[in-house]
Amino acid sequence: MTGVDCFRDFFIVDGREDGLDQIEIHRYEEGIAPQRIRFPEASYDAGLGNNPEYAMQVLRVGYESMVTPGTEYDYDVATGELTTLKVQEIPSGYQAAKYRTERLKITARDGTQVPVSIVYPADFPRDGSRPLFLYAYGAYGYAIPPGFSTGRLSLLDRGFAYAIAHIRGGDDLGQQWYLDGKLEKRTNTFNDFVDVAKGLIADGWTSAGRIAIAGRRPGAN
Repeated sequence: MTGVDCFRDFFIVDGREDGLDQIEIHRYEEGIAPQRIRFPEASYDAGLGNNPEYAMQVLRVGYESMVTPGTEYDYDVATGELTTLKVQEIPSGYQAAKYRTERLKITARDGTQVPVSIVYPADFPRDGSRPLFLYAYGAYGYAIPPGFSTGRLSLLDRGFAYAIAHIRGGDDLGQQWYLDGKLEKRTNTFNDFVDVAKGLIADGWTSAGRIAIAGRRPGAN
């Protein structure tokens, strides 16, 4: 759980499940099951937007993925319908249909399943012939969101896949995920990064000599 917002007819719990953002609506009346907002892609970054009124029935929601630029939705609580209000403009032009995104699980050496978010060109072959750029952070309990970046497009358009490894040391999978990459368990962070790289090679996403990696603070030069 990452946050709670209270309204007249319901309260909302923000959180993550299996490393993915979730927005769940809970009615105050007994016997009504929680209502979760469903998003269209396997890997994404989402959260409540600005909802200043107490008696809300249509919620503002922000959403993006490694394929979908930043999007503002209205979510109708009664019908469960998402209505697109605004999509981030890409001045150079952008066609989302040219790309795909997935959520992978790769097994680390101690058996832990490490989530990986990946974006790649729609015609990307899984035969090890293409290059791949792998990024991770894994520190200070910071969860790396699988959001949109115009800076990745030049790589994708040159045939790369781009992957984010959600390694231990961040809190992508909760507080224990952070603690399992801290202090005397810090080696888990680096082992996860190495094992994800090896797993992507083994699964045909790339091959030895065609993978580049970066592990640094978000926004660092």
